[in-house]
Amino acid sequence: MKLILLVLLSLSALCAADPSKVSPPVRGGRLLEAAGLRAELIIQSDRRVAVTFLDATGKPSLRGDQRVVIIVDAKRVALEVKTDGYISKEPLGAKEPAALVVQLQAAAETKPVNFRLTLDTSSCGGCRRPEYACTCAH
Repeated sequence: MKLILLVLLSLSALCAADPSKVSPPVRGGRLLEAAGLRAELIIQSDRRVAVTFLDATGKPSLRGDQRVVIIVDAKRVALEVKTDGYISKEPLGAKEPAALVVQLQAAAETKPVNFRLTLDTSSCGGCRRPEYACTCAH
């Protein structure tokens, strides 16, 4: 019985968490976090996709050895290197919604981490952010 009450209390605490309290990334994109990695994915108004690496405070940081691969609808996106991340050489041509995979790698000898998203730049009715970067609970 105590175990059931503990589980119910834990679940209610999780449900009561306010998603609006989640600190959004620097430019309103999608925050991608994994062990040792923190980056923001944003699709710019010209449909070029940018990945910017962030420090612990959420400010852009130097790229270092970190690597990125972006795949949209099973096609790899060509990227240009920036000091704090990467940006696509060409605008995304995929129709929406489309499958979007972002692969982040902390260094050449580490295992990459995949983030699977849906490319959808329409505005969310709840948080008013693009759907790919939505922070709502839906």
